[in-house]
Amino acid sequence: MKISNSFAVYLEKFKYYQKNNSDNRFKNINPMNKKSAINSGILMLLFYMISFSSLQAFSPDNFNSVYTEEEMKWKVMSLGGDIDFKYTPEVRKYIKTYTKNGRTSSELILGKIPVYFPVFEKILEEKNLPRGLKILAIVESHLNVDAYSKAGAAGLWQFIKGTAKNYHLKVRTNFDERYDVERSTRAALSFLNDLYTEFGDWTLALAAYNCGAGNVRKAIRRSGGKKNFWEIKRYLPRETRNYVPKFIAISFMIEHYKEYNLLPQMPDKSLFSTAEARVYKHMNFRKISDITGISLSIIKKLNGAYRKNYIPMNSHGYKLVLPKSALFTLLEFEKYDKVEFVKENKFDYSRYLVGKFSRETTAYLLGTEYKIELGVITPLKMFIAYQKDMNKTFLSFAAFKPVLSTSPSDVRGFHELKAGETLSDVASNYDDISMIDIMHLNNINLQHPPRVGAMLLVKK
Repeated sequence: MKISNSFAVYLEKFKYYQKNNSDNRFKNINPMNKKSAINSGILMLLFYMISFSSLQAFSPDNFNSVYTEEEMKWKVMSLGGDIDFKYTPEVRKYIKTYTKNGRTSSELILGKIPVYFPVFEKILEEKNLPRGLKILAIVESHLNVDAYSKAGAAGLWQFIKGTAKNYHLKVRTNFDERYDVERSTRAALSFLNDLYTEFGDWTLALAAYNCGAGNVRKAIRRSGGKKNFWEIKRYLPRETRNYVPKFIAISFMIEHYKEYNLLPQMPDKSLFSTAEARVYKHMNFRKISDITGISLSIIKKLNGAYRKNYIPMNSHGYKLVLPKSALFTLLEFEKYDKVEFVKENKFDYSRYLVGKFSRETTAYLLGTEYKIELGVITPLKMFIAYQKDMNKTFLSFAAFKPVLSTSPSDVRGFHELKAGETLSDVASNYDDISMIDIMHLNNINLQHPPRVGAMLLVKK
């Protein structure tokens, strides 16, 4: 999938180059030489694919070829709303950075959006705050959950210790909630809301988040009492003067990345489909990795608050986040002793992808977890089924309940569904069958989950 997407990108770049650099060499082709011309065109395409691979996108002189200056200004201004968007030389400079010079960084950011934005947007909705505030995490950390600055600011929202503690985040040697995605997001948005309450303007609230409310108050006084970011900008610290233009440029890049042939770079797929448990016993991340087969780096990324790579013994239950199938494997291994599954699925990352990204990009990012049929991507909902038998709780995770139309005559043609397995997992065990084949063979019903032990037809 990645190769085909990359080829599509190169093809678009080739079309762009032809459109803007054509010397009409094929305008009057003799029909007898048509085959030769086509072959020449193919060779040219291959040449430009190789050439453009070393150039990140557009030629240096053609940065604004996508839009004229007037169009750029109109598109930037139309992104506004609660935040005062303007098209300034600084904004233009940062748009160029994110769409041309810093393309690799932008593509990594785009790939992380479906991991973190569903969390941000759910909490923004709960607090009834402007949805655009989520962009601030990109300005602060480029969505790097492990980010740490020279000034001691940490996590996605770059909290320093003092501010973190003011907003009830625990900051300890072995446990630091600045690295917890949900907790730090709630704290950051509460902080922003308090800044808005003081200044009555979301753009000033953004500035104050960067340089502190005291510096914004000082700038307001020096400007003669004006309360507009653009009017007090010259009285703010240098970093803060560029802070809002960066915010605007990133907003533009996210809205128009396709026009600049930016391709979201996929993070590990394990980050897209997660579940949560409460852990009461001491649990080492290396042991979790050994049991589940999930890499230590993914476990640490999903559970960044634990700075020493273990969960301490406790009485109230510390949060553990893992890929869904891995969590069920761990629960089964631990026999549910001092580890409890959290039933609520707070953040639907997969559905976010379908709503926000193109069909091709969604399929590229999620792969076999989505099916493409008649030009539409349909989410394959993940269900959790509980079956109580002889005082034991069994957890099953899969996408579908199979309804077999034939009785099994050859046991080798069936697969018994195990705890923690998805249809993707089942298909990967066989050479000549796909997940979609299993759906068709078993008359899949999306409305009901299968039980552990269900027999799936995998061979005709």
